[in-house]
Amino acid sequence: MDLLDLLRLMFRRWYVTVPVLLGALGAATGLGISIQPEYKTSAAVLLVPPTTAVPAPAPGASPQPGNPWLRVGENAMAQAVQISASSHDFRDRVRAAGGDPDYEVGLVTRSSILTIDVTAGNRAAAAATVAAVTRLISEEVAGRQAEYRPRSGEQITTEVLDPGRNVVPSRSNVLRAQIVVAGVGALLAAALAVLFDAWARRRSAAGRRRRDARTVGDTGHARVVPQRPQPPAGPAGTAPPAVVRPPLNPAVRPKPVSRPQSDDTELLTVVRPVTDDADR
Repeated sequence: MDLLDLLRLMFRRWYVTVPVLLGALGAATGLGISIQPEYKTSAAVLLVPPTTAVPAPAPGASPQPGNPWLRVGENAMAQAVQISASSHDFRDRVRAAGGDPDYEVGLVTRSSILTIDVTAGNRAAAAATVAAVTRLISEEVAGRQAEYRPRSGEQITTEVLDPGRNVVPSRSNVLRAQIVVAGVGALLAAALAVLFDAWARRRSAAGRRRRDARTVGDTGHARVVPQRPQPPAGPAGTAPPAVVRPPLNPAVRPKPVSRPQSDDTELLTVVRPVTDDADR
């Protein structure tokens, strides 16, 4: 059975599928009214390279250890910060700062721009989360370079391009729930239609078998043919009594019996002579 056959079956058994589909539609509508929408916002943070170049060492002097992140570059550091900001410890820090740990940190391709996508249950939680993640990313960039004690202008800094203050409601969670309920209702309607059709077919076949068996019972029994009564037998060793036949009427003569003729045969006529009763 393919999809087209299933749809035809559901249409043929509409009195089974329609109530189920209406119930699923009502459940989806009620669920959409009861579920509160989510709130989403997004922010963007740019990692800025140092504003001054590292001075070259004096002639004959050994180079001083500096900030290795400057040699790695801001793009590589943005990738490292993205991994760090997605870790479990970083999310715990966001939760401790009053935010929601359900956020996503992305990276724009071939750049040092980090994107922050936040989804929360209310507007205040979304705003607090984006502010906490933005601040902690700036602290993460500065903390990874602090151990090398860079001088002013010799470190990578952050700049907030979009603080994420535009918090908007989203009903995508409501739509997902309604799609799930509607899908379950459609599957249930299809399953009930198939089961009811199988039960109806089996019941119809059983009814036909009962009708056929009843018809055979009415017309197929043995017929009792009445036999002509026979005269009772006499004593042992004696012949049964002779059957008395009515006398022949002299006025009625038997008709000759004709048989089919051929080249080698000739017509035979048998005439029974008329005898008196006294001659018998």
